[in-house]
Amino acid sequence: MVENNRYCAVCVNDMHLVVMLMPYIEKELEKGEKIVTIFEDSLKEEVDLFYTKVNLENSKKTKLKKIEWTENTASEEEIFNMKNKIVLVKGSYEYINKMNMCLNDKVNKVINCFELDIFEKNSREILKCHDYILNTLGVKKISDMFHAKWYKNSILT
Repeated sequence: MVENNRYCAVCVNDMHLVVMLMPYIEKELEKGEKIVTIFEDSLKEEVDLFYTKVNLENSKKTKLKKIEWTENTASEEEIFNMKNKIVLVKGSYEYINKMNMCLNDKVNKVINCFELDIFEKNSREILKCHDYILNTLGVKKISDMFHAKWYKNSILT
């Protein structure tokens, strides 16, 4: 079943994203969810560093290592096989939009991961297109985090 809610995450850099996502991913894996990635650039180096710095049970490490953290783009067949899975998408603003058009509500949940500079340049569009934001506090409703007036030149608070 495809979830109607849309998710995003905002990070300062790739390491920040990995540290921020791991508790969420770990919780979802414990619930039996399957997680796949669509990345413009690899996060493997950051994830490997994370494993060396954080003390995790071997069973949790094994589950996390099954996730593909390298650069990858999904084919139509792979997207079809992503049903009932959580999909992490990271890359440029254009890349994320392109991948979301390909996914086109075909998967359980998509979490679009934006770097801070991309978010700053496109914050209104990003916030309008998502219902929830994932951060170090967990998953929060955007309407609870940002009180925005959507007219031009207003300040997001």
